[in-house]
Amino acid sequence: MRTSRIALSTAIALALSGCMPSNEPMFSSRGAVSSEITKSNASSEILMAEQTNALTQMTRDIIRKSTLSGAAIGAIAGCGMAVLSAGNAKSCVTAALSGGAVGAVAGNIKGRQHAAKRVALVSPSALVRSIGKADDHMDAVTRDLPELLKQQDAELATLNSQVSAGQITEAQFTQRFEVIKANRQQLAEALSLSAAQAEEAHTNLENARSKGQTGLEWHLSATQNLAREATSARSAISLL
Repeated sequence: MRTSRIALSTAIALALSGCMPSNEPMFSSRGAVSSEITKSNASSEILMAEQTNALTQMTRDIIRKSTLSGAAIGAIAGCGMAVLSAGNAKSCVTAALSGGAVGAVAGNIKGRQHAAKRVALVSPSALVRSIGKADDHMDAVTRDLPELLKQQDAELATLNSQVSAGQITEAQFTQRFEVIKANRQQLAEALSLSAAQAEEAHTNLENARSKGQTGLEWHLSATQNLAREATSARSAISLL
């Protein structure tokens, strides 16, 4: 994540440097149209970077909310996953973690082995909120990324033509090229990380289901779809 933040900061600094007044403008008066295009695209690049970084943060949050610590998993396994209520589950886990009520835990299992009530390993409602926020960011990326990439390609083609025509220098072209290159690299890294984190959350939910939690079908489908969409968006980015 630190690398992504550095790449984003670099991209923003370079992008804004092209918009700042200086003794030597980035483009000559003959390149005024390209200069306006560059400023517009630079703003879109920053907004897209913000969306992908927010997506990464939300998928990390989904991992956190879908993860149960090893100690707690052991305690719940000790309770046999067969308790009558959330309150009983909490009491059972607390006792198991304290290490002072092994016999009581065993008795609780035996006495309730026909109850068939399952303790919740993760909070479905908390996950719904986080998945919903991640989906919002993913929708924005899916909607806007293709147009941004198209604009960047068109801008580079125009700038390349202007270099050939002597309207801008090679250094001016390179400056903008490096900004776009850094932006695409950052976007690709963020989307790859988001996809991996969504997959990890999906695995966590599978583990919860395997331990007896029910009602996770939507959550499993949503995290899998989120990973698939992030991977698809990443595949659309051609690194320069």
